[in-house]
Amino acid sequence: MRSQLVAAALALLAFPFVLPAAAQSPAPDLVEYLARAKAVFEQTCNVCHGLERPLSKTFDEAGWVRIVERMHDSGAEIDREGRAQVVAFLLAKNLFEAKCSTCHGIDRPLAVSKSPADWLETVRRMSGKKPGDLSEAEAAGIAAYLAITRPTP
Repeated sequence: MRSQLVAAALALLAFPFVLPAAAQSPAPDLVEYLARAKAVFEQTCNVCHGLERPLSKTFDEAGWVRIVERMHDSGAEIDREGRAQVVAFLLAKNLFEAKCSTCHGIDRPLAVSKSPADWLETVRRMSGKKPGDLSEAEAAGIAAYLAITRPTP
């Protein structure tokens, strides 16, 4: 079961959302999926503890799967799909923090709001400063995360 959860979470940031370099916006499915994942995270995790607790943590996919499975086993009412969504949302957050903080503080992008297309353009422009450091799938994941976290008002 854990391997299925990991596979589902990794699929979020890989195959279905790889964009051609000419794409102007993160795949709408990715933005919608992460928006739903964020909602599941907020609704489910906030029942037992504040959201700052998990948001302040950084784990790889195996670590997040372990944590989310432990919460489920401890009584969190969340099905397998919801668990995969929560892991995917937290992985996208961690990817953003890990990649973007190598050049600047994460407060900088979190201080502005942009459309999904504008976020993708920004992430691509920034990744051009360190060629090869960010795959197109990772750029799409970060742009989608920022689009749901800091959307255009």
